[in-house]
Amino acid sequence: ICLVLYARSHRKFSSSIMATVTKIEVEATSISSGWVVTAQWPDQRSGKTLLFRSHRLQFPPRISIGGTVKVDIDPRNPTHYHMDL
Repeated sequence: ICLVLYARSHRKFSSSIMATVTKIEVEATSISSGWVVTAQWPDQRSGKTLLFRSHRLQFPPRISIGGTVKVDIDPRNPTHYHMDL
């Protein structure tokens, strides 16, 4: 059982795509703040545009709006992804 939980928490993404950065903003709470990057990618197979949102970053990202960011995704479930920032 421990091995299954370990494997799930260290998921391997089998596809990488280059998404276009559409928004960079600061999100603030009463405790902390950070930069959040939003990007999109048109999925030719499904005809849908996939949206990706980063975790909160401590420093401003080095990319700008209109630039590209590498996103590793699980093609079977594109809601599972990691943005390479």
